[in-house]
Amino acid sequence: MLYKFLKLLFLSMLTLVWGGCDPKDDAVAGYGCFPTKCYNTTATDKNGMTISIIECEDGTKYLKNPGLYIEDPKREETLPDDIQIVAPNTDECGATNCKYDSVKICIDGITVDEQGNEHGIGACHANIECPEK
Repeated sequence: MLYKFLKLLFLSMLTLVWGGCDPKDDAVAGYGCFPTKCYNTTATDKNGMTISIIECEDGTKYLKNPGLYIEDPKREETLPDDIQIVAPNTDECGATNCKYDSVKICIDGITVDEQGNEHGIGACHANIECPEK
């Protein structure tokens, strides 16, 4: 019984490693490498305002300039439900036709959970530059 379990565990681990060996291949890596092409375009938020977005061929949409939405989370409520705030990577597993912008949006702060414990939050998010649609 232990032998069958160890054999299954070994084969599962081998599958994960094998699937991710060559991300430049046409095959999709076992852990989820999904390259796509993205383009700059516009959309309308829930208040009727025009916003700049990045729309990808796989159907995902991201904010072009997320700074205001990261700094003021209440603004996120005005976004359409299908638009994400943080842009994708610009490598072989992300937006392959875009490049990182030199400007990064950084936030620092503290969040308090339901038990009253404070947790530090903070991250920097790079903007990306894509061609026009």
